[in-house]
Amino acid sequence: MAPVPTSTKQPSNTSPGRASPGGRVYDLIVVGAGGMGSAAAYHAARAGRRVLLVEQFQIGHTRGSSHGGSRIIRYTHDTTDYAAQMPATFQLWAELERASGARLLQLTGGLYLGAADDPWLAACQSALSALDFPYQHMEPAELRQAYPQFRLPDGWHGLYQANTGILAASRCVETMVAQAVKHGAELREQTQVSAVRPDGDGVAVALTSGETLLAHRAVIAAGPWAQRLLRDLLPFAVPLRVTHQQVAYFPARDPAAFAVGVFPIFIASLLPHFYGFPIWERPGALKLAVEQTTRVVDPDAERTIDEALLADLAALVVAHLPDVDPTPVHVEPCLYTETPTRDFIIDRHPQYPQIVIAAGFSGRGFKHTIAIGQLLNDLAYSEPGVYASPFWLERYRLTRFVEASAL
Repeated sequence: MAPVPTSTKQPSNTSPGRASPGGRVYDLIVVGAGGMGSAAAYHAARAGRRVLLVEQFQIGHTRGSSHGGSRIIRYTHDTTDYAAQMPATFQLWAELERASGARLLQLTGGLYLGAADDPWLAACQSALSALDFPYQHMEPAELRQAYPQFRLPDGWHGLYQANTGILAASRCVETMVAQAVKHGAELREQTQVSAVRPDGDGVAVALTSGETLLAHRAVIAAGPWAQRLLRDLLPFAVPLRVTHQQVAYFPARDPAAFAVGVFPIFIASLLPHFYGFPIWERPGALKLAVEQTTRVVDPDAERTIDEALLADLAALVVAHLPDVDPTPVHVEPCLYTETPTRDFIIDRHPQYPQIVIAAGFSGRGFKHTIAIGQLLNDLAYSEPGVYASPFWLERYRLTRFVEASAL
């Protein structure tokens, strides 16, 4: 496929060619009020822009990927570029807490586990060292002594990093939306978008109701539904994949041993990927999960519990957390939307830079949400071709899919 030309024309501050009902033209329309969309609206409204945030369901719905009581936030990554952004990201979350008065982040410390020769664990240690982030490397005997709650394979090592914690996901989204509205943003829930199209130097957002809304710029942050809007908007395919995931809450036999401050968030480099939280959302119960990669789903399909996946998770509980009852008290389905490399898509449309696209965040995106909201605004309100935001990474570029198809 030939390279897609990138426009060098900056979207003007003049109105699009047609007026919205009532003559209103927004500075920015954000499609999708999950984590990324709510963050984009928050930053734009705080900057004084006329913002419309459109959500097909309602704020806090459980059909996508941004709901629930907890997500992991951590300095520890296996690449320096992602890890290097985390101090500033933590700071943005703290600023939102101060502005709103909401409690959003609880530090717990993080324990990262794997065999001595595990490449992911080695890459995490290398990134922490390169950035001079403090951490503790734990030999097997030290690990067993410090965390007797685990039963780990012989020879496993650990990395402990204190800058790890829990984000209250649904509360974060609700808070960002509330702050956006406080700064003048308009919110429309139960409003489904059928298309986002360039309209002169601006954008036309068509609703399934037949209404068309106009703006100078738009951000598409539609989560598992992004592909439906991108399919007709882009001249090349974007390989987004939606998979079924689920988390479960298991009761601890001795809750004090798994409390915040005693038991950390952990990520174990197993196949499949196994991770968990201390007791936080539900009294006496840990939130645990194992990622799966094979069950591709329609985002509009009914959510059901995958009993085979649940059995795999219960087996990991039996094997590695002997003081946790392997019968869950609650199971909660959710969705992942990912690219083949699991890197995010955050970029301007290559031909219509007034449209900014954000997709493919699941599994590791929520921690970055508030920083990505700033990045989306930086892209929308800087010259096309300029990527000067402190939160930009080259791996986010949309046209990488065109380049890959040409190989």
